[in-house]
Amino acid sequence: MRSTNPAMAVVLNQAGSLNFGGLANAATLSGTTTKALVLIIITMIVGYGSMIFCLDYIINNGKIPTFLLTGSIIAALVVAMITIFKPQASPITAPLYAITEGCALGTISMALELKYPGIVSTAVMSTFAVVLAMLALWKFKVIVPTARFRSIVTGATAGVFVLYLLNFVTGLFGFNLLPSTGALSIGISLLICTIAAFNLVLDFENIQVSVDEGLPKYFEYFNAFSLLVTICWLYIEILNLLSKRE
Repeated sequence: MRSTNPAMAVVLNQAGSLNFGGLANAATLSGTTTKALVLIIITMIVGYGSMIFCLDYIINNGKIPTFLLTGSIIAALVVAMITIFKPQASPITAPLYAITEGCALGTISMALELKYPGIVSTAVMSTFAVVLAMLALWKFKVIVPTARFRSIVTGATAGVFVLYLLNFVTGLFGFNLLPSTGALSIGISLLICTIAAFNLVLDFENIQVSVDEGLPKYFEYFNAFSLLVTICWLYIEILNLLSKRE
């Protein structure tokens, strides 16, 4: 089973010809799990700090610190691109991504929390509930990531990001391609949340593939980073869905 991740595909193709230093230097399931938990904790701690800073800034200035939001999003994208195309750097870039993503999520979370009190705690609990549910479904092979499953989820994910890009472009001209309210908007958000959840299955499978293929130790950080990206995306989509409840 080959990964659809471009960076992982490159290393998987070379796995048989490169000497990574033996089993002692290969990625392990326990090592990946530990690093994933560390990255999640870093994101949550930085996110909480960002929320506190955002609240204080709003109180004193009457507006959201857009410089923090914009800067952290750009930084997160740059770090993510470096990590994807140079997995060897993931022991450094993965924690950096967790920090920058935490800043962005904290700012977004506080802005929505002020408008919809209680939305953040609900979104956090819902996100982890989905992660655990998808882990169980994958572990007990209720959902098996076949080649067809991968192609469908990968295609749907690409479609979502193209749709978001088009919505951003049309928004510059004063027209939103995606509805922001109503039953159709809620339905679209539910569909995107489902696609994000299915991406978790691919992440879990990628972790298992890395261990089975005996990929190098730095893939523990790389896979933990990939999982964090999906979890953060799922959290944002759940926030978006919950914001439409009224």
